[in-house]
Amino acid sequence: MSLLSDSIALYKREMLIFRANIRTNIIRSAIFPLFIILLFGYLGSGVSNVPVAVVNYANNPQSIQFINSLELQNLIVVQTVISQDQAFDLLNSGQVNFVIVILPNFPSSTGQTAIDVYYTNVQYTETSEILPVIQQRAAQLESPQSFQSEFYEPTGSDAGVVSTPVNGASGSYKTFLFSGVIGMVIVFSALFGGGISLITDRLGGNIKSFLITPINKSAIILGRVLSGMVQSTLFVVIVLIIGIADGSTIAMGLIGLVWIFLLGAILMVCFTSVSAIIASRMKNINAYAIFSQAVGLPLWFLSGGIIPVSSFPPVLQAISVVNPMTYALDGFRRVILLGSYPIANIAVDFGVLIATAIVLTALSIFLFKSTID
Repeated sequence: MSLLSDSIALYKREMLIFRANIRTNIIRSAIFPLFIILLFGYLGSGVSNVPVAVVNYANNPQSIQFINSLELQNLIVVQTVISQDQAFDLLNSGQVNFVIVILPNFPSSTGQTAIDVYYTNVQYTETSEILPVIQQRAAQLESPQSFQSEFYEPTGSDAGVVSTPVNGASGSYKTFLFSGVIGMVIVFSALFGGGISLITDRLGGNIKSFLITPINKSAIILGRVLSGMVQSTLFVVIVLIIGIADGSTIAMGLIGLVWIFLLGAILMVCFTSVSAIIASRMKNINAYAIFSQAVGLPLWFLSGGIIPVSSFPPVLQAISVVNPMTYALDGFRRVILLGSYPIANIAVDFGVLIATAIVLTALSIFLFKSTID
């Protein structure tokens, strides 16, 4: 038999095992995201006294009225500055969380942008409450279409450079967390499923049974990788249902779902291979479960699963660069929060993930063969 036919045969076997325990698998894959989203998803509510720098280029009665209206509640604390450079210095240093630039044409009744709002991707817990307030106050004096919110990428000496918006007024920390939970469920499903299945087969003597048949040894791993890709689709669907039911949104719509499933399938291949690598060197299921969690949890955290990578210390940011989960979550968040997935980012994210999947799969096959030769 060929490698492909052997892999498909073992894939069918793995799917039959998965189907026999489908209720347990679904409950297990649903509990994690439900717990994380409900526990952490509302951390962004109830913010107050958020420092905001305001640059008033209009300097007319309407702009002064707009600034005063922002401080009517305890939500925003306004700090007036004379230039955008000074405002961005405050934003870069963390002294303010938002910059509002009132343009000379404020108030605008023609729909032209008259107010720009800038913020960094650290402030996911505040944008959902701050941006609607600013927009509402502006709309009382001018056309609502003249308000524009922008994602600001701190760039040191290039203060004032604005990139594509990444988290508009409808965004929230809950939605940010939602994209991270998708990655978490895929990774932990791969780690719990593939490795434990391999150890169970070894302890039950199934591996020896495979070896006395004319089956390609590599197919034992590849069959699990194929089943993992299919299972990842089900796990992603479960998380999507939970997240959307809880109020999260996907800015890119149905096309975004395609990207999420593709990224999820490749991420599943990566960590199914990781599970096989770990399981090839372990014979105890309990020891494997502990070690796999010790691998999975830090990688999820370092990928920006809970907080943005940009808020990490420099050392952790450097580590996140070599973490394949970082690139999967980057793709998830671009389609969920941003609503677009530029070609350059697609090339980087998929390039890194595919290369990692190939290397890890090859390594898992090599290590598995070395344990049975």
